Amino acid sequence: MSGLAHFIERQGIPTVVVSLIREHTVRMRPPRALHVPFQFGRPFGVPGAPDFQRRVLTAALRLLERCDGPLLEDFPEPAPEALEGASDDQQGWACPVNFSGPTFDPSSPEAYRQRLVQEILLLRPWCEESVRRQKGRRLDGLTSLSPEQIADHLVSYLHDQRIPSFVTGEPMARAIKLCADDLKHFYYQAALARPGRATGIAVDNWFFGDTAAGKLHIDLRKQLKTMDDPALRRVGEMNLVPHPMRHHVTE
Repeated sequence: MSGLAHFIERQGIPTVVVSLIREHTVRMRPPRALHVPFQFGRPFGVPGAPDFQRRVLTAALRLLERCDGPLLEDFPEPAPEALEGASDDQQGWACPVNFSGPTFDPSSPEAYRQRLVQEILLLRPWCEESVRRQKGRRLDGLTSLSPEQIADHLVSYLHDQRIPSFVTGEPMARAIKLCADDLKHFYYQAALARPGRATGIAVDNWFFGDTAAGKLHIDLRKQLKTMDDPALRRVGEMNLVPHPMRHHVTE
């Protein structure tokens, strides 16, 4: 959209971009942009909150008054996590599986793998139930690897960056991105099997705060950001942890 904004501006039409990924907008330098710290697919925040959405829209439109671009401003408010008047089912979502238990040693590859496999086994029935309810539609499937295989590969890479790519025909950066997305989607599909409505923020908080798979994403991000390969650094900076979560994760 930032590139399209440059083209439209050259035709004499002022534009403003609502940006969900600040890093992309910084690089593309559109004439005017408002960065919002919301989930992907929700540039104006949660549905059913017209007053909040109006404030976002107003902040974006006010940038059209300025001609000193390229400019990038940050929307100062987080999106509300729950709607006023929401039912108990909407506000009280919790994952159907409790992962509480003894902590594991993340410096031990075997302990890391064992905890991940335990989580995957507990979640698999819920994932299958979710797929059944969705009439066969799945969130995962970017690779042909099972969640257990993905967990093994990603833990292996975390502890030894010299291993070869584990997705045939793909460079390591893309292999990591595809596998990390597939593993996260498996968890999210399982979590969504619980009756009631889960907000995206609630599921994100659960995944990155309560699961070993979420910790693996955070640990991989930390590792990749130190790599010399710019493609690997880009995956670490952009793909493993959603932007709204980056200020809350511990690295």
